[in-house]
Amino acid sequence: MRLSDRRLAMVVTVLLFWTSVAVARLVQIQIVRHDHYTTRAAKQQERILELTPVRGSIRDTRGRILAESIAAQSIYADPQAIVDAAATARKLAAIPELRINARELRKKLEGRGEFSWVARQLDPTVTARVKSLGLAGIYTVEEHRRLYPKGPLAANLLGYVGIDGEGLAGIEHSFDRYARGRAGKVTLLRDARRGMYLVGGEGSNASVDGANVILTIDEVIQFVAERALVKATNEFRALSGSVIVMDPRDGSILAMASVPTFDPNRFRDFPEGSWRNRPVQDLYEPGSTFKVITAAAALEEGIVTPSQVIDCGNGSIEIAKTRIGEHGQAQWDYLTFEDVMANSSNVGTIRVGLELHEKRFYRYIRSFGFGERTGVQLPGESPGILRAPEKWSQLSNAIISIGQEVGTTPLQVITALSAIANGGLLVQPRIVQKVVDHEGHTVATVDVVPPRRVVSEKTAAVLNEILKTVVSRGTGQNAALAEHVVAGKTGTAQKAVRGGYSPDKVVASFAGYVPADRPRLAILVVIDEPKGAQYGGTVAAPVFKEIAEAALHYLNVAPSIPQRTLLVNSRVERNTAEVRAASPMAENPAGVTPDLRGLDGRSAIDRAVRSGFQVGARGEGIVASQRPLPGQIPNADRRMQLVLALPEGMR
Repeated sequence: MRLSDRRLAMVVTVLLFWTSVAVARLVQIQIVRHDHYTTRAAKQQERILELTPVRGSIRDTRGRILAESIAAQSIYADPQAIVDAAATARKLAAIPELRINARELRKKLEGRGEFSWVARQLDPTVTARVKSLGLAGIYTVEEHRRLYPKGPLAANLLGYVGIDGEGLAGIEHSFDRYARGRAGKVTLLRDARRGMYLVGGEGSNASVDGANVILTIDEVIQFVAERALVKATNEFRALSGSVIVMDPRDGSILAMASVPTFDPNRFRDFPEGSWRNRPVQDLYEPGSTFKVITAAAALEEGIVTPSQVIDCGNGSIEIAKTRIGEHGQAQWDYLTFEDVMANSSNVGTIRVGLELHEKRFYRYIRSFGFGERTGVQLPGESPGILRAPEKWSQLSNAIISIGQEVGTTPLQVITALSAIANGGLLVQPRIVQKVVDHEGHTVATVDVVPPRRVVSEKTAAVLNEILKTVVSRGTGQNAALAEHVVAGKTGTAQKAVRGGYSPDKVVASFAGYVPADRPRLAILVVIDEPKGAQYGGTVAAPVFKEIAEAALHYLNVAPSIPQRTLLVNSRVERNTAEVRAASPMAENPAGVTPDLRGLDGRSAIDRAVRSGFQVGARGEGIVASQRPLPGQIPNADRRMQLVLALPEGMR
């Protein structure tokens, strides 16, 4: 073969070889690994983003907005399109609303990735400033952010939402699956000039807005409760405080307040302790408010009657080699059971509680809902602490009778008291009415356990009369209202510490309902570690009064004390004030029994107590008769019995 032919053959062979290599490579790229390279190309040119849907609002019982989502914009970066990472980071960090660190942002912008968030859920005025800088590789996208228009109002029960729209606490967490909605999808594309733009977000990729959650909370009553609670905790320099306002007829919670609190619009600026919803999460020993449970069980079992005389041991009783005394070192000898409750006698209550015996007493405590969660639609509810009788000590029966050695939540206490207020039925508390879509159609309702009878109507009625005396002439007088009869119980519980109970740290509380005979509101006030004063009647009862007066007027509840009696009240108070100004001893000259006939019950009892009598009363209205009679020299025990009745035309 000639030389030229050999050279031609070599050239052809080389060309055929490289052609086959190229063809093989093309086959590999376009056929064998087509999907692989298509995916790589897509990753370089596009990115799928989730668009946060509009989260449903949270509204009060009258439709007023407590939480909603509003339009916002977020800023993201394409590090591959950044020209000068250091300069870009420095310019962005100079905008204070972005709250970003220039050094940390620079690291993001110098990364190998193709997408990085810079700042999320900003006000459009902020993103407008960013756009005006004209920074290469910096872009914006539409989102929504959570807004709580009332700030801290009801914050501890509403909760808060994370940056990705997930409910993290409170109602926001409990009803997240309804309120959150469904995220949409949008494609982020890069063109040949490395510009970026969004496509999609329609059809099956469109976001679905969340549903609205309607609460039982009333914004106005919530405000009243929070205002009164904050004032009291500040006045007494307390560690914390809780208030619950409930409709005892159906368990609807009208207000639930906690102190300290926070602003959910910027919850990260507050300590985690302020996020707690104390009425459902915090445990405390209820002290004397728990005597209502002891009384209910004893009355139901026929162990005691209101007029039964109880030996109060001159102020102390010894149980299992432990001596238990009265509050304030009181030294009562004998009191009727009604007076035991009115004066909050520890010894008298213990004697009654011991008659119940352990297992029977435990059964009643459990029936009132203690030792288990109420089932309210809020996260983190504590079941409380209630040991079985097998684990009780020789002292347990006695001190549980007066509200020690049992851990309760405020919600458990007000739920139990509501069972007395409504005639003996334990109702499940509820804080959510329903969930509705944006057209008002009901999406979900809240299942509530049917009411369960815990004591008879008769027992509830008898105990109701006893609890009235606590307010009319007992430890709860600071909770009394001018237009309505109040029933309730004070509590002053020493706080448990290592080795016993603290001598100076207490939880002061008042639990009551009003109007006493047709209750619309049950209210519990708990003040933790007040300073300067300790008794529930001094610290918590006035808070009850402030909340109850405002809430009843707001709800247009007509006065439950007849107007004629109110006029008598004001007349007697005015006349009494004039007499006292003239002569402090004029009410009871020479120590004889005053004439109380014709006075309303509250004024008569007040005058008798000021005259040094221990008073028992029956009925309702004005004084029809009294023992001892007017003008008589009282017996040494200075006991007085009043019979009250409504005048003709007022019955």
